[in-house]
Amino acid sequence: LHRGGDGPPPLVDLARLYAAAGRVQDGLRCLVAAADRAAATGDYATATRLYTRAVAEDPGAAGRVRTAAKLARTAQLARAGAQVVAAVRTVLDEDDPPPRLRGEIRLHLSVVLRNQSGGALDSLEEVARAIPDLEASDPQTAARAMAVAAIPSIQGWPLDRHRHWLDRGDALAEQVTDPVARAAVAANRATALMLVGDPRAWRAAEALRGPAASAMETAHHARGWTNLAHAASALGYGTRGRDFLDRAVARLADSSSPYLEGLVETARLVLAWHGGDWDGLHTAADRTARQLQEIPDLTSEAMLVRGLVALHALGDVPRARHDLARAARTACYDTGFILTASAAATARIHLEAGRPEQACEAVEDVLSRIERTRGWVWAGEVLPVAVEALRESGRDARARQLVADFAAGSATADAPAARAALAVCRALLAEAADRPDEAVGLLADAEARWRRLGRPLDAARAAEARGRCLLGLHGEAAAREVQDVVEVYRRLGARWDVARCRRLLRRHAIVTTHRRGRLGYGDRLSPREEEVARLVVRGRANRDIAESLVLSTRTVEHHVARIMRKQNASSRADIALPSARETDPVPSPVPPYGGDADR
Repeated sequence: LHRGGDGPPPLVDLARLYAAAGRVQDGLRCLVAAADRAAATGDYATATRLYTRAVAEDPGAAGRVRTAAKLARTAQLARAGAQVVAAVRTVLDEDDPPPRLRGEIRLHLSVVLRNQSGGALDSLEEVARAIPDLEASDPQTAARAMAVAAIPSIQGWPLDRHRHWLDRGDALAEQVTDPVARAAVAANRATALMLVGDPRAWRAAEALRGPAASAMETAHHARGWTNLAHAASALGYGTRGRDFLDRAVARLADSSSPYLEGLVETARLVLAWHGGDWDGLHTAADRTARQLQEIPDLTSEAMLVRGLVALHALGDVPRARHDLARAARTACYDTGFILTASAAATARIHLEAGRPEQACEAVEDVLSRIERTRGWVWAGEVLPVAVEALRESGRDARARQLVADFAAGSATADAPAARAALAVCRALLAEAADRPDEAVGLLADAEARWRRLGRPLDAARAAEARGRCLLGLHGEAAAREVQDVVEVYRRLGARWDVARCRRLLRRHAIVTTHRRGRLGYGDRLSPREEEVARLVVRGRANRDIAESLVLSTRTVEHHVARIMRKQNASSRADIALPSARETDPVPSPVPPYGGDADR
């Protein structure tokens, strides 16, 4: 039976042979031993699969309980689907574990539900049920459970309740002596503090620098660093986020955890998005979304980035709206970025199409969640566009109240991105109150803040808003401000934003400097006609094309008519792209919308 090496296959073969011979308990011992060995070497996927099998095959309640505790602990670091959750829940419901093991199993199950196959409130309720059992029997595991309950979510409890559990856990910290438990508590505590911009987070992060004596300690340190990369990026600390991610990758070098590897990859996507590093980002996000289909929060974050790139870089509004909506629906335990960014981008689409009421509807749910949780530190992603939508809908009082609550709720947070967003919000209110000079100054401040944070798209948005104010003040004399923003967007690859700025200039009867008058294209398509033809060939309706290129539907109709005339096409279906130069530079493996390729 020996195949060389000391890995799990021989033990698995022994388990199969024992089972065939009717020696069930001997077979189960081999199966659990193989799983233990896999977990000890960092192969959590194999360990989870074998533990799940052992729980299903064990005829005895005591054995199922012991193995379920190992399964729930290990499944946090693997791709734990519904089968794992069902196996653990069956043990909890039917096998009456003793209080200590029951609390431990519930704790680990709550983490699985949080990360992979449940929802925020399901997870939080599970850990809340675990704490009383653990406090009575195992204070150091109770401290670990409290650290789990401390991690906030825009879909979870009000932040004060999370802070309560953080403080309770800190009071038990001295009783945490087990190295694995200590590593888990340190990772969760640093994550909880960073997510809300608590200044203590930076010192808490240093607790993860210590040496790790086991694969599980290493995995918890890597998880902590990756969580910190996500949280720091959302706060506006992109450089520190990349540093945290590098540390996580170093810790994972000798481990095999599909969940942690996916967490690292989504952190890379988000950091690249914020940093304006968009080359190949749509393809990378698409690949990650498909690879991580079994882990909702990771695939939703990848779909979000895929949708944001589809909107801004590809100018493909239908594809973007599909991905943004799917990302929001899929997120289970969003810690403040997925729902806010999805709502913000969707609202921008509606605003540019002249639908302010629908823009307000797009942000209302996430604003309600922020108000309920008091998670104002997360509002910076969505509040500027929410203020703009509310202004255009005549709801100035609601906009002013939201900005006041944002200012008060994020005042003590170490969150430079929130401060930059607040400057934009205040500028929009000043513009609405007919104080354009004040708005221009606030927007200049916001642009400078975003540039220092390495967030080029946000900086360009602030500059665009400043240019809009200056056009209102000075007319054509201020055109250079907006033209400069067009060039920034062009260098970034933000096709949709370039089109929006051009439309702004057209509204002021200003022709952009790169145009050299009407060129005689003859039977060749003009650059604008090429863009329209590209979208027609991809099956887009005129309204979708208008949204993508920031044009009126009537203008698109004229372009389509000219394209058909130049190509002697009898219908839209006959329109073709005349050269390879005109094809979409980004491969598009995404199926027609309405399909379930990401399920």
